[in-house]
Amino acid sequence: MPSWVQGAILAIGFSLGVALMGVQMATSRYLTPYFGSGIEVWASLISTVMLSLMAGYYIGGRVADRLPRTDVLGSAVAIAGLFLLAVPPLATPVLDWTLDNLGDGVGAVLFAASAIMFVPLTLLSFFSPYAVRLLLADAQHGGRVAGSVYSITTIGNIVGTLGTSLYLMPRIGSRDITTLYAGVIIVCGVLLFALRRSARVHA
Repeated sequence: MPSWVQGAILAIGFSLGVALMGVQMATSRYLTPYFGSGIEVWASLISTVMLSLMAGYYIGGRVADRLPRTDVLGSAVAIAGLFLLAVPPLATPVLDWTLDNLGDGVGAVLFAASAIMFVPLTLLSFFSPYAVRLLLADAQHGGRVAGSVYSITTIGNIVGTLGTSLYLMPRIGSRDITTLYAGVIIVCGVLLFALRRSARVHA
């Protein structure tokens, strides 16, 4: 794999890391008017993110072993972005239904957070095991490759958390933030498709 393709995959990983945590921060704003902003809400949010990461790492790793192609990863990423585009118009009816039918307990918060985040964050979590599989040239460098992938996505997570909470939230609403990150994610999916095509051209 050309070095520029490897660099592009890592850059996309950084961008997706930003978006993943940005979506979590935006979701907290969706939930606050319905469930408050107490420790139970944040515990539910974090638990939903962790569950999504677990599912995405496991499923993504299995798919990567069977179909180690950037276009397959790009499909998962693009679907995540499209799902998030549907969140702003659907969030209010989903949250209204949850509050009316499930109440405002921890179970209701978990359901609401999962309805908003679980599918897109699970698909985004495909990236890390997929990137390791794509970038791994030999077993001797497996640790370095995995460390690079998880480090760059974690740096993106930090930027997404701080940038969203300190810069975006005071300036724009949660629906605009969600739409912004959905756009970033879709662009990343398209770029992964383009990398597949470029890799064929340069093969």
